[in-house]
Amino acid sequence: MTVNKLRALICIALSTTFLVACGQPANDGRLKVGYVVNFMSHEWYQNICRAAEMRAGELGVDIIIADANLDIAAQISKAENLIAQGVDVLVLTPVDAKALGPVVAEANRRGIHVLTESNPVEGSKSYIGIDNKASGKKAGLWYAEYALQHGMESKILIIGLPNFEDCRQRVDGFKEGLAESGLDYDIVQEVDGQGLKERALKVAQDALTAHPEVNVIFGINDDSTTGGMAAYRAAGLDETGLIAIGFGLEGTVGRTALLAGGSYRTALGMFPEFVGTSLVDAAVAIAAGQTLPAHYETPTLMITLENFEQFYRPEGDGYALRLDAVRALMP
Repeated sequence: MTVNKLRALICIALSTTFLVACGQPANDGRLKVGYVVNFMSHEWYQNICRAAEMRAGELGVDIIIADANLDIAAQISKAENLIAQGVDVLVLTPVDAKALGPVVAEANRRGIHVLTESNPVEGSKSYIGIDNKASGKKAGLWYAEYALQHGMESKILIIGLPNFEDCRQRVDGFKEGLAESGLDYDIVQEVDGQGLKERALKVAQDALTAHPEVNVIFGINDDSTTGGMAAYRAAGLDETGLIAIGFGLEGTVGRTALLAGGSYRTALGMFPEFVGTSLVDAAVAIAAGQTLPAHYETPTLMITLENFEQFYRPEGDGYALRLDAVRALMP
């Protein structure tokens, strides 16, 4: 489904009266969306939620957001509460996709549509988000091209988060891109940074003690990469020879690192604001009876200093995403 078609469906949906579960009219005629996010403390999800709330306000949709704080029991409980409140659409960013099966089944039994973000859950109507493996491959291919152009010896440290399927796919895609490129490279170590800067710093310090020859760091999110960079700096290694590759460009952390013009040369832009907007757009369309693809894919692109301003504009003390520029990347 193209963006233009989805936007047309949203217009149709907004011209009708929304229905809640069991086919009864909503008291105020407004669509009610419940969203249980997995980890609101992370900048990525803060930006998704802000964008979702803004889009909901534009479309006259009521949205209730709850934070599971990486606790699957809390996520199940909060989702059950939203189901009991009679939301029309339930959106989940899974803490544990497999554990959410009973919740999704109960929502379906009550006629509540279920959408997911980050990872699909069996029984949900659609997964809204990026193709993690294909995006990781973009990062691998970008680095390989850069290294071949500059005649670099490539000693690579990967800072991953293997507990999450989407993060494993990012690493798998990165490796696939490297393997297909023809580059001579060595992945000297992979470590689990848990997606957190302080943890990434610690495990990267240990890795760099064993492998001071590392000159490339790939992280599965901005905190992983910048934590690795901090470890590199703390080890007294020569940062002028380091290439750091981020994933997400989730907000202030990634943008600040990129715009500093140092070793953080690029990041796979995931555009959280566009994802948040898309979650609400998809909820409106599916509540109106439209069928969404199993994976409603949002776009990604390698962002560098050269194309940054094409996708971001100055706003206040920071930057705002140019949503139309991202929308133009959609097929």
